[in-house]
Amino acid sequence: MSTTTDQGHLLLVDDDEMIRMLAAESLQHAGFTVSEAGDGDAALRLVAEQEFDLLLLDVVMPGKDGYDVCRAIRRSPRGQSLPIMMLTGLNDTESIERAYAAGATDFVTKPINWLLLTQRVRYGLRAGRAQAAVRHGRESLERAQRLARMGSWEWSLAQARFSCSEQLRRICDDIELTGSSTPERFLERVQRSDRAVVAAARQRLMSEGTPYQATYGLRRGDGSLVEVFEEAIAIRDAAGRIVKLEGITQDISELVQAQRRIEHLALHDQLTGLANRQFFNELVTLELERAQRVATACAIIHIDLDHFKSFNDALGDASGDRLLCGVAERLQRFVSGREAQNLKPPMRAHETVARIDGDSFALLLVDLVTPEHAALYAERLLQAVAQPMMVAGRELVLTACSGIAVHPRDGDSAESLWRHAEQAVYAAKTAGPSSNRFFADEMNAAASAKLELEGDLRQAIAGEGLRLYFQPKVDVASGRMIGAEALLRWQHPRRGLLGPLHFIPLAEECGLIVALGDWVVAAAASHLRAWADAGIETVSVSVNLASPSFLQPDIVDRLVGIVQRAGVAPRQIVLELTESLLMVDSERTIAVLDRLREQGFGLSLDDFGTGYSSLSYLKRFPLDELKIDRSFVTDASGDSKDAAIVLSIIELGRRFGMRVVAEGVETGAQARFLLANGCPVQQGFLFSRPLPAEDFSVLLRSSRGHDFRRQLTAAG
Repeated sequence: MSTTTDQGHLLLVDDDEMIRMLAAESLQHAGFTVSEAGDGDAALRLVAEQEFDLLLLDVVMPGKDGYDVCRAIRRSPRGQSLPIMMLTGLNDTESIERAYAAGATDFVTKPINWLLLTQRVRYGLRAGRAQAAVRHGRESLERAQRLARMGSWEWSLAQARFSCSEQLRRICDDIELTGSSTPERFLERVQRSDRAVVAAARQRLMSEGTPYQATYGLRRGDGSLVEVFEEAIAIRDAAGRIVKLEGITQDISELVQAQRRIEHLALHDQLTGLANRQFFNELVTLELERAQRVATACAIIHIDLDHFKSFNDALGDASGDRLLCGVAERLQRFVSGREAQNLKPPMRAHETVARIDGDSFALLLVDLVTPEHAALYAERLLQAVAQPMMVAGRELVLTACSGIAVHPRDGDSAESLWRHAEQAVYAAKTAGPSSNRFFADEMNAAASAKLELEGDLRQAIAGEGLRLYFQPKVDVASGRMIGAEALLRWQHPRRGLLGPLHFIPLAEECGLIVALGDWVVAAAASHLRAWADAGIETVSVSVNLASPSFLQPDIVDRLVGIVQRAGVAPRQIVLELTESLLMVDSERTIAVLDRLREQGFGLSLDDFGTGYSSLSYLKRFPLDELKIDRSFVTDASGDSKDAAIVLSIIELGRRFGMRVVAEGVETGAQARFLLANGCPVQQGFLFSRPLPAEDFSVLLRSSRGHDFRRQLTAAG
């Protein structure tokens, strides 16, 4: 638990106990006080009873979902101004719009990045406190002017007389709007674009008695425009005839402005105020449509700061934020300033500059004469960024690289143009600081090389190019090897030995991942059979099963057939699955896992804690093993958030009766920490690097006499 001063009282609402546990650990470590609720009703009770500074609210919950809870909180006096951050696995625009419409101030998509969650919460609290200060001032003014913001009116049909309250005259700024005035006179005040809708609603009210609610613009006597909300009903006499219309008209200009502000925040970066990536993509799409109509060229310039992380680490987050804001101001000033307008030939950038990632920015050049002119513009931008900047009393020089993609040469859609601009900036980064690159023919050559690599991979799967390496799983308490993980390597004829990161993404992209998975299972089973035939006592071998393989309709029969043809039992194979795989069609997944387990296969959940980390699937899915991801193990031996997460995973495994395996163990301190806290089964370089099959067979032969605790002792 952090010893820093409490930074705020948070309410965490999620039906998933695991997410609450991990989020609470992270937030408490950062100095926040955290209360928890497992459903919407519990959350509403807590909000009614206690004061909170910010609410973290899951969208998908049984009973009341997050949208319902958010709306209910906004209706309560205590919750009207509470910052609400929605937690959602849904990242489509409609879900985001629903969140903001329900009253959310921000949202975080799942899987949650625990390291960044506390920063988002801090920004949410900072914004909420700033808005609270503004709101308190506004509420004081509203209390003094409440009666002046709503007026009433009525139209007597029998007397053909329109009358209104003093308050309505103040809203309209027209002292003569009464007495012999007519509804038509009042209707003339309605903004022209809204007039037909309001007139039709009033006509239905007058002829049919249909009540209405309408929001429209109202022109005041001084010519200014206010946004008003109007509600009206018909009054009938004893015989049922409509004799009078009554209504209220309320000035809601501030509310409309607040709604527009929310919409603005949804499309703009909260730190710099620039357009965000979503807004920029929409803008590019519109501009491309225009460029195609009028046959002009345009270009995206992607700007990425050089070594920004080093500056941020050295100066701290606050100074890093000021650096980003300074860069944003310079880019915006350059785009709209005289320097850009004086370039020869003249070039025009769209007025919108976007911050599309942490330290990445983008802008759009329109009506481009030649691609070379875009390079000139980008060079001037980089020069503007590189001017000295004073931050925290220190003069700093921050440089950047830029990548350029030109329409129509490099793409005819926002997606393709944007992707190529990103590739171009990666090439610029390779060239060094302050570099500028186009997405050019060389990059197309890289695509050709990718196709060639795909052909080589197909041949490797069908031939002799693939290899399995094996890394032991060690019981540190006894010093014995109790299993191994099979790791795929590719002995490329020209590039040498390649690790999976060099070809697994390619296999997924070109549809070879299923065939690759079959090869790995078959090769692991074949090695197990060969070792047994040689009289070597074997251990179970874990193989990674990719999502596309698991989703094959005949996956169970296929895996059983592969191991049976090799002459080994399924119990000798452990299938390592990913968290994301378990989230797809959970009912089918449970049925498939049950069948695999019935056949004897072991089931392991790989890289636990990096994905959805949901208790629901730990309870429902028939899993034998949890593997703690190496990213948590690295710093687990200290007093860190990672240590808290590791301890939580170990405890979860114990409670659910699963074996817990720690990956990436490289130091004696890590191994001892894990062993002391109930995780003796470990895997990593401390005990052995991944070994070729022939070397691993030697290790298997000596496993009875080999005590892996010697590595632990040697590590100190």
